[in-house]
Amino acid sequence: MKRKAKILLISYVSVLVVALALYAWAGQWGLGWYRRTVGESASLAYEETVRSVETLSQVLAKSPYATDPEMCDRICCEAYACAAAAESAMSTLPFSTWELEQLSGFLNTAGDYAYSLCGQGQAFTDKQRQELRELAASAAEFSETLLTLREDLENRELTMDSREQRLQNVGTETGPQLSGELLAYEAEFSPLSLHYDGQYGSAEEKKSGGLLTEAEMQRAAAEFLDLPEEALLLECSYEGADGRCCYRAGDRYVCVSRAGVESMSQSRLVGEEKLSPEEAEKAAEDFLREQELGELRLLEQRQSACVMLFSFVREQDGALCPDSVLRLGIALDDGSLYSYDATAFDPEPVSVSWTVDEETARAALPEGLSPRESRRLILKSPGGQAVPVYAFSCRDGRRSVEICVSAETGKQYKISVGK
Repeated sequence: MKRKAKILLISYVSVLVVALALYAWAGQWGLGWYRRTVGESASLAYEETVRSVETLSQVLAKSPYATDPEMCDRICCEAYACAAAAESAMSTLPFSTWELEQLSGFLNTAGDYAYSLCGQGQAFTDKQRQELRELAASAAEFSETLLTLREDLENRELTMDSREQRLQNVGTETGPQLSGELLAYEAEFSPLSLHYDGQYGSAEEKKSGGLLTEAEMQRAAAEFLDLPEEALLLECSYEGADGRCCYRAGDRYVCVSRAGVESMSQSRLVGEEKLSPEEAEKAAEDFLREQELGELRLLEQRQSACVMLFSFVREQDGALCPDSVLRLGIALDDGSLYSYDATAFDPEPVSVSWTVDEETARAALPEGLSPRESRRLILKSPGGQAVPVYAFSCRDGRRSVEICVSAETGKQYKISVGK
């Protein structure tokens, strides 16, 4: 090789080495900056968690002294906001918060309970004051623990978790970590069981008896498919009060809970369309009549390929129950039942009282807004309670508005605004 060529090769290699060194240095600097940013974000998330839980504790501590309805509403709104902020901040900590099920559940319950008391228009009852005191005591204990752990972090007696090390399965930690301390506290934390009409309330069981055994569940599935029991194959089963068994018979699958048949589906390809939508609707109504599910009204229908899908809602005393929906599909080649979904359907009638007439309920509408139509509905509250309402469909300019007025209190219960 000529001398000139060697010099050029050495020059190019030197430049390449320098470039790689600079690139490695930049990458190392960027990685360090990223680690510092992630660490600061984790610290800020924990600081927000501490601050929100501490504020929640302070807000709930005011509840025993509130006698004015407006002040009670304000306390509940503040408590709901603090609980939501604490739950949101805790979910961004650098470890899996699903492990902290009890602590997360406490924040959800505290926020939901406070939300359920908002707008009740009256001061707290003695029972509500006692429950709020218990929530305040639990929040204060939780807050004290978080503050102690924050001091340990500041004194370097505790380290913040690292997602990077967890992903790389690197166990270089030499001391206790925040997640471990919170898990230890979680094991000793006793969640509250509150009875209220809300999403996380401990509602009473609606049915104390009449639950199916596994043998009865198989019999119910066989009767639903009109097949002998020995023709069913058990696919899977789940234990517990809401236990389920799923069976297969050819290309059909049926799932039965302890309350009865919940769903049915099949995998066969539907052939050429032979039935009209009207004939499919009649086939669906004939099937429901055989099942003796009570009064049902067709809410919606649509066609998907060669299957006609129907949604029926339960009707009671002339009122629709939109939260109790039964969905089924009819194959348009032979009119057979193609799908069935009763997971959101309850055939049992509910006890409601229509103490307020429709004319009185209209007085709850805002001035200048006249209803175009009205209907009676029985809605389900977040806690599962039946609420009879008058639903008034109105028009405000180009915007559609539906206002539901409680038939028990005469007050507005729910407002839905369209585009």
